Amino acid sequence: MKFGTTLRNAVYEPWRESYVDYAKLKKLLREDDSSRKDDTWTDEDAQAFYAELVNSQLEKVTNFHKSTYQKLRDRTAKCESKLDPIAKAVQEAEAPASSYAGAAKKPSPSDGERKRILKEVLEELDLITKDINELEKYSRINYTGFLKIAKKHDRKRGGRVSSIRPLVKSRMADVPFNNEDYSPLLYRLSAMYSFARQNLEGQDRPLSLVESIAGEESYITHKFWVHMDNLLEVKTIILRRLPVLVYNPQTEKIAEGSQQDPSITSIYFDNPDFKLYSNKVEHKTDASNLRLRWYGKLSQKPEIMFEKKTVKTENTSADERFPIKDKYIQPFIKGEYHMEKAIEKRSSRQVSEEALQSFKNSIADIQSFIKDNDLQPVLRANYTRTAFQIPGDDRVRISIDTNLAFIREDAIDADRPCRDPEDWHRRDIDDAEMEWPFKSIRKGELATFPHAVLEIKVKNDKDYEWIDDLMNSHLVKEAPKFSKFVHGVASLFEDNVNTFPFWLSTLEEDIRQDPETAFEKEQAKKQKQQEDELAVGSLMKSKSHSSYKPGGLSPVGSPTDKTGSYLDRRASRQSAMKA
Repeated sequence: MKFGTTLRNAVYEPWRESYVDYAKLKKLLREDDSSRKDDTWTDEDAQAFYAELVNSQLEKVTNFHKSTYQKLRDRTAKCESKLDPIAKAVQEAEAPASSYAGAAKKPSPSDGERKRILKEVLEELDLITKDINELEKYSRINYTGFLKIAKKHDRKRGGRVSSIRPLVKSRMADVPFNNEDYSPLLYRLSAMYSFARQNLEGQDRPLSLVESIAGEESYITHKFWVHMDNLLEVKTIILRRLPVLVYNPQTEKIAEGSQQDPSITSIYFDNPDFKLYSNKVEHKTDASNLRLRWYGKLSQKPEIMFEKKTVKTENTSADERFPIKDKYIQPFIKGEYHMEKAIEKRSSRQVSEEALQSFKNSIADIQSFIKDNDLQPVLRANYTRTAFQIPGDDRVRISIDTNLAFIREDAIDADRPCRDPEDWHRRDIDDAEMEWPFKSIRKGELATFPHAVLEIKVKNDKDYEWIDDLMNSHLVKEAPKFSKFVHGVASLFEDNVNTFPFWLSTLEEDIRQDPETAFEKEQAKKQKQQEDELAVGSLMKSKSHSSYKPGGLSPVGSPTDKTGSYLDRRASRQSAMKA
């Protein structure tokens, strides 16, 4: 489907006039005017196009997003104000009588008034939630439109000298509509929904978000980009607390000096319409991805894992996985083999009935998922991983991926397939044991990533001061929703998809930061977090979960055990500010 059609279908009618005028920009490019004899593209034409694109269309979208988001925040605050008298009345009713002795109590709303307020707030929350979803869709489709029209310009009117796509990406990296974090606002809405419903329906107070997280084992994942200039310092900060771990699916042990970090290969699946990609970019409920993954070279006969991950919420997912031998992968994809031998082996090992059934379910689910969605291997991601973790201690798990390369693995173009359609992987790569930087791969089939990818997984979202310091330092660039699968598809199949991840424009900027500027941004961010958490504190009736509180002890040693690095100087500044 052409992007112009996609844009028309995506328009939210009340905001129609505020979208990028894609048709007008195409007209300025004279893309569809094939009857015109003189197709000369003058400097005046170029200036008029760029002015309309950046000064008019981009400015229009930016201003609309900014004003709409502020209105949503104002509407949210108004709902909190309406609920405040009810929240205070609930707290006073639950508190011991002596707690309020001598205190002047404000009159509580009557039962009828309370119900009216709660119903009105719930109705308004539904409208706010709907508008937030529409605003996110609005931002994404406009972001994609700017990238698409810039590419059209470069193809028809550009060249190495007059290419504007990098300039457009750079401009968009600075505007809020492509990097707005809606999470704090959603957290406030969630608290009000919970409070209003339990008071309207008379239910016992359920566990707050903070309490429910503390009551179960879960991991909170934080993702960052690391500029190669900062990579060594980041590694040394981590390895002073956590040892480098040999990354192997069967064993875990501390790495020895002679060992190299292993390479990891993932082959991702999708269909010719890139349905799985679109679902993931648009954050659809139960968006899934499917991949084959192994460590090292395929010629070394590594264990190959079939893995399906389904996102349930922003921080939780359901995983299904099982090992499969090389020779069975293609028949499994085609539905000719159903892992009978593997099931038989497990049955003979006296595996528990529950584990055996789970294994069978994973096999059946993944095979039907392939068939129902017409999936094929489309993308290879290859990278080198350094892992940090105390063996046997999973409270903190950190990985750093470098030399990240994406390679087309598809057979979508029947005339020029990148992969033999009758095979599950590219033998020109694996038989030749190609490695980074994959110089033999044809142009257009390879994309590399300029930064290292840092991933920090913390059990139960526990705070560690040294991790908090690292995450908020100038050494890393936050990339909360970064996905290798999404980035690879967006980089190599941009003509096949009509939606892009917001982080693409950020790649055009220098992610290195001045330490002082980064520190000031951190303080402003924490102040904003505190304000948002304070707004819902009375509704949650529990201590707000703030990242600004002192961290816990490191899994290895004390967080105060620091050397003369940047983080030392940063800690000194924080101490001075608190004094």
